[in-house]
Amino acid sequence: MPIEKGSFILVDYTVTVKETGEPVETTMEEEAKQLGIYRAGEVYEPRLIIVGEGWVLKGVEEVLPNLKQDEPVVVEVPPDRGVGSRDPSKVRLIPLRRFPKDSRPKVGDRVEVDGRIGIVRAVGAGRVQVDFNHPLAGKTLVYKIILRKALETVEEKIAALLKRRFPGIDVGKTIIRVTERRVEVELPSDIRLTEGIQLAKRGFTMDVARYIGNIDEVVFIERYRTESREGESAS
Repeated sequence: MPIEKGSFILVDYTVTVKETGEPVETTMEEEAKQLGIYRAGEVYEPRLIIVGEGWVLKGVEEVLPNLKQDEPVVVEVPPDRGVGSRDPSKVRLIPLRRFPKDSRPKVGDRVEVDGRIGIVRAVGAGRVQVDFNHPLAGKTLVYKIILRKALETVEEKIAALLKRRFPGIDVGKTIIRVTERRVEVELPSDIRLTEGIQLAKRGFTMDVARYIGNIDEVVFIERYRTESREGESAS
């Protein structure tokens, strides 16, 4: 199956900084442990990419059509094809009084100022230097990408969109029914009370509307089993 614009593919990848060899991210658990960036609770599994939708950096998008299943491809992504160059104007001096007295910023802290997230680079007498550039701005990134699967059926694509919005969901315990113009989903009972589940449902519905053709309705079904109390007689 050729990989082209609109293809649904599952890929594993590892990202490092070329200049330093510093590991940035990986989708593979064992590799995360080897690189020293493993985080407990993180979901390590192949990620969904819809080719041509801008879900990955331009320098990565360009090599996707050339991927072959289970064959690693290494690509260098320079700043102009990645997250961009550093902009000195995005490094600002912020008065120390702008920060809570009981939580003084330290070098390396992530802080929010005027709705923007930045990294504290220096703390001086009454002023804090905050860098609002992307942490990887100006760096060449090295991606090792492995195509795991190209998805073909509507059911496979819907399951992948579910996993995108509900990370860690057990698809084996999820019931998906696709009729002519309708999708029905029964989520596992253990995630019904997950924080932000309504936003995840809305996001999934929007994904289906955008990426799956000829679907007019998405329905989430919940079932609850009733149990008679001990000693209670039927009326």
